[in-house]
Amino acid sequence: MVNLKITTALFTVLLLLFSCSHKSETGTLFSHADTLMEEYPDSALRSLDLSPEEIEGLSDKECARYALLLARATDKCKLSLLPCDSLLNVALDYYDDDEKEKAVALLYKGRLAVEMEEVKEAISYLQEGLTIIQNFPKELKTKNLLLSSLGNIYFDAGYYDESIGIYKAMYQCSTTNIHKSIALNNISTYYCIIDEKDSTLMFQRKALNYAIASGDSLQIAMSKHNLSLEFDGFDELDSALYYIQSALRILPQKENHGNYYFNLGDLLLKTGGNKDSALYYLTKALEDIPIEGKTSCLKSLYNLEKENGDYKTANIYLEEQSTIMDSLYCMEQSTEIQQLVYEYNTKMRVQEEQLKGKRTIQYTTTGFIIVCLLIILIYQNRINRKKQLQLQYEQSLEQTQNKLSSLETTIENNQLMITLLQQKQSNLKQEQENKEQQIEEREQAIARLKKEKLQLLDWLFTQSSIYKRVIILSGQTTTNKKQMKALTTTEQKQLKETVFGIYKSYISFLHNEYPRLTEDDQLFLCLQETSLNPLSIAICFGYTDTHSLNQKKYRLKERINQEKSKM
Repeated sequence: MVNLKITTALFTVLLLLFSCSHKSETGTLFSHADTLMEEYPDSALRSLDLSPEEIEGLSDKECARYALLLARATDKCKLSLLPCDSLLNVALDYYDDDEKEKAVALLYKGRLAVEMEEVKEAISYLQEGLTIIQNFPKELKTKNLLLSSLGNIYFDAGYYDESIGIYKAMYQCSTTNIHKSIALNNISTYYCIIDEKDSTLMFQRKALNYAIASGDSLQIAMSKHNLSLEFDGFDELDSALYYIQSALRILPQKENHGNYYFNLGDLLLKTGGNKDSALYYLTKALEDIPIEGKTSCLKSLYNLEKENGDYKTANIYLEEQSTIMDSLYCMEQSTEIQQLVYEYNTKMRVQEEQLKGKRTIQYTTTGFIIVCLLIILIYQNRINRKKQLQLQYEQSLEQTQNKLSSLETTIENNQLMITLLQQKQSNLKQEQENKEQQIEEREQAIARLKKEKLQLLDWLFTQSSIYKRVIILSGQTTTNKKQMKALTTTEQKQLKETVFGIYKSYISFLHNEYPRLTEDDQLFLCLQETSLNPLSIAICFGYTDTHSLNQKKYRLKERINQEKSKM
C-alpha cells in the first residue's frame, strides 16, 4: 500500500514538472518572437517555424496565441496568410467576443479573405472585429489596422464615398505620426480620385509633415512619391519631378526602387528632358519593378525608342509587354488553382488528424483505465482523511460560533455608540447652520445701511449750493465750446470742501487704502459715487468736455493698479 502511494505521488510530480517545463519553454519562445516583431519581423517568423508535431503539443491557449503571432509576423513580412488559415480558426474558436485577441484574429482572417478575393467574407470579418474592439478604447492600434483594411477594400472596389469615412475614422484613432501620415495618404488619394486638387495636395502635404515628424525615411519617401504622382495627375510636371527626385534621395537602399525609377523616367520623358536619363531610369525600373507595373514601364520604353527612331528595340519592348500581359493572365489562373490545391490539402490534413485522433483515443482509453484504478485507491484514502477532517471541523465550528456570538454583542454596543455620536453631530451641525444664517442676516443689514448712508450723503450733496451751480452749468446749450463755462478756481475749492465734508468717511478709506492718491484723485472718486453725469464731473474740474476727464480717469486707474500691486 505504501509503495503504491509513493508510485502515485512520483507519477503525479513528473507530470507536473513536464507540464511546467513545456509551458515555460513555449512562453519564452513566444515572448522572444513578440520582442522581435516590430523591427525584425523576418527573424520573428523564423523563430515561430514549428513542426506539425510541436504545434500538436500546444494547449488550446498556446495554439491560439501562436496563431496570432504567426499571422502578425507573416503579414509584416508581406507574405501569403494562407498557411495561417487553420490556426486562425483555432484562435477564433478559443477567444470570446469580450476578448481583444478575437478582434486581432478577425483582422488577419479579413486580410486572408482579401488575399483569396473573398470580398464579402473579408468585410464581414473586419466589421465584426471593429464591433469587438469598440469595447477596448485603448486598443487604438488594432482599430487602426481594422479600419485601414476595411477602407482599402471599399476603395479598391470603387466605393470611394464609403472609404473616405473609414479613412477619416482611421486618422482619428492614429496615435503615432507615421500612422497619421498613412491615414492622410489614403485621404489624399480619395480626393485625387474625385479630382479635387486643393484637398488632394493639402492632405498629402500634411501626410508628408507627419512622415517627417516620425523620422521614418521610408514613409517620407512614400509621401513625396505620392505628391509627385498627384502633381503628375494635375499636369504640374515640374513639381512632380521635384518630389520624385527628393523621394529617391531619402528612400532606404534596402527598399524596392522600381516604381520610383519608373515615375522619374516617365516624368523626364513627359517634360522633354534628357532622354538618356529617362532611358537610364526606365531601364533600372524594369529590373526592380513588380511584374504588375512592368507593362507600363515597357510601354514608356517603347514610346521612347520609337521617338529615337530605334524601331527594332521598340518592337522588342512591345513584344515583351505582350508576353508579360499573357503571363499575368496565367498567374491569375494559377492563383485560382493554388486556392483549390490549398483547400484539398486542408481536407487531407483534417482526415489525417481524424486518423491520429482514433489512435489517440485507443491509447487514451488504456491510460484512462490505469488512471481510474489509481484514482479509486486515492479516493479511498481521501475518504478516511475526510472523516478525520470532519471531526476537526465540527470542533472548530463550535468554537467559531461561540466567538461569533461574542462579536455580535460587541457590534451591537458599537452600533449604539455610533447612533449617539451621529445625533450629537447632527445637533452641532444645526447650531453651525443657525450661526451662519445670523452672520448672513447681519451682513445683509450692513449692506442695506451702507446703501442708505450713501443715499443720504448724496441727498446732502444735492442740497448744497455748489451742486446746484454744477447742475446749472451742465445744462448749458451753447454749441461753441469756448463759450462754455466751468467751475472757477474758487468754486472748485468750495466743491472740494463740500464733498470732503460730506464724504469724509469715504475720503478716509481712500487715504488708508491708496495713500499716494492726490486730493483731486480722491475728489474724482467721490464724485463718481454721486448722481452727476460725466460732463457734470468734467465741469467740476474746470473742463468743458469729457475728453480731459477720460484721460484723468485713465491715469487714476493706472495709479490705483500700481498701489494694488505693491500691497
